[in-house]
Amino acid sequence: MDITIILVSLIIALGGFTQGLTGFGLALVSVPLLSMTVDAKIAVPLASIFGWVVTWPIVWKMRHCVQYKTGLILFAGSIPASFVGAKLLATLPSQYIIIPMGIILIVSSLYALRSSKPLFRHTSTSVTFGTGFTSGVLGASVGDPGPPVIAYTSMLPWTADQSKSTLAFFFMLQMVNAIISFWVTGLITVEVTFLAVSAIPLFLVGTIAGMVSYHLLQKHKINYHHLVHALLLIIGCMLILKQLFI
Repeated sequence: MDITIILVSLIIALGGFTQGLTGFGLALVSVPLLSMTVDAKIAVPLASIFGWVVTWPIVWKMRHCVQYKTGLILFAGSIPASFVGAKLLATLPSQYIIIPMGIILIVSSLYALRSSKPLFRHTSTSVTFGTGFTSGVLGASVGDPGPPVIAYTSMLPWTADQSKSTLAFFFMLQMVNAIISFWVTGLITVEVTFLAVSAIPLFLVGTIAGMVSYHLLQKHKINYHHLVHALLLIIGCMLILKQLFI
């Protein structure tokens, strides 16, 4: 078997495990690693396809926990933001967008890790819409819509099941536009399709392992929100370091 297929499959499996565990993170984990193995024009649509597919079993399994109203408002906010994000992408260097987001993630994560109470007592339509809008801007400008929504949901007084399922629901909706755009622009190529099909077995193994690990977290009462904020802290640092030194 070609070494590229093996490496791609292992990376997708790691991404599936991360998203199965936390409800997000497949693209965050897999795109940088895939870009070291295949061209970015292959890595991004490939990760997006699996990132969308993995949301379905999570949403279905946890459908009774999804906060549908909040998820739909987040999605509604992200739709018009794509035009703003595209404009920013065309006029501003990416570091002017990514570095402030990295700083926000670091500060909010440190606050959440030190605080014993959620930052928000309940959801707000305006804040939820604004978070979705910010997510849409980042998605269109730097290709990463996740951080604002992940940070927001983790600061609400929700259970781990509510946070994880609502994140998966939002990404399930949000990523449809991205995949359609990849298809229209010809980025869903024969090579992308072949690699996607080849990676399915290990992807399923990784995703199932992640979902099982999530239930073990709940069983042993390991703090889900602390895990999420620790990941966000790492992501924030990586965003800044990447822009400063690469």
